[in-house]
Amino acid sequence: MVNGEPAAKNGLALKAGDVLECDLPDLAPPAAHLEPEDIALPTLFEDDRLWIIAKPAGMVVHPGPGHRSGTVLNALLAKLGRSAPVMEGDEDDEEGDGETAKGWPGLVHRLDRYTSGCLAMAKDEDAKSFLQAQFKARTVEKTYLALARHSRRLPELGSLLVDAPIARHRHDRTKMAINSSGRSAVTSVKVIHVSNGLALVSCGLKTGRTHQIRVHLASLGAPLLGDPLYGGPGAWKGLDGTQVECPHPALHAWRLELDHPDGRRVAIVAEPPDDFLECLRAFGLAEAMKRLTASVTSLNCTCYDVPVPGGSGWWQG
Repeated sequence: MVNGEPAAKNGLALKAGDVLECDLPDLAPPAAHLEPEDIALPTLFEDDRLWIIAKPAGMVVHPGPGHRSGTVLNALLAKLGRSAPVMEGDEDDEEGDGETAKGWPGLVHRLDRYTSGCLAMAKDEDAKSFLQAQFKARTVEKTYLALARHSRRLPELGSLLVDAPIARHRHDRTKMAINSSGRSAVTSVKVIHVSNGLALVSCGLKTGRTHQIRVHLASLGAPLLGDPLYGGPGAWKGLDGTQVECPHPALHAWRLELDHPDGRRVAIVAEPPDDFLECLRAFGLAEAMKRLTASVTSLNCTCYDVPVPGGSGWWQG
């Protein structure tokens, strides 16, 4: 309808002040046509309310262009059962926007395709709302490990707080960039060890924007190994002189701490996968990783005996 009258023909020219009316079709929830798939995923913690996994690098969290099946969400639907209702009511925030998974059942945050590590999911709607509220209030503690090119702008002692807003790149829509008109993005950066021109870096996310760690480290002259999108090298010479290839960004969601719906504070640690550990050994950073792991286990974290590729997982609660 145009100005209360049926449009007489296609291509009708409109002028300023014209009023248009139309009926929009009802859109199905994004997960309405998904099929459950029995996909074995390494479990770090599970009970009747939550499921926390060590997501493998290369696996997509939920379906999208080019990835209609074989995702973490397909596996979650199989665990919940075919008759499980679609849970809605997501908030729009958090690494879309970066971390939240709006409109998908059970998902409360997400990881990039090639980021491995801790991913938490809810098994019922109340649990999902409870976790979403924590992500929105920023009370969830998220620590990532990154392998980056060393830069003098990285902190030598203690931590550096990078507070730089992020927005979509103006010319390359596959990238994000620091932009004063972007959304708030805050990352705590701490160097664990430096060897062979590379740094093993611990990054604490205070917010969760798309590519946040990758953008913030690149802004310090320390792009991730395996991340050419942000200037990172695709390969690096190891201590023995051989070239070590890194086919994707060396980023791992190492530790996740949140409140369980029953009131417990739960801390989860996912050991890095084999390819990440192999890089650490090749570049002389393996011992630093062992010390970091020991510092976690000394906190009375209990081993959750499950098969995690490349290592093991711990939970404390």
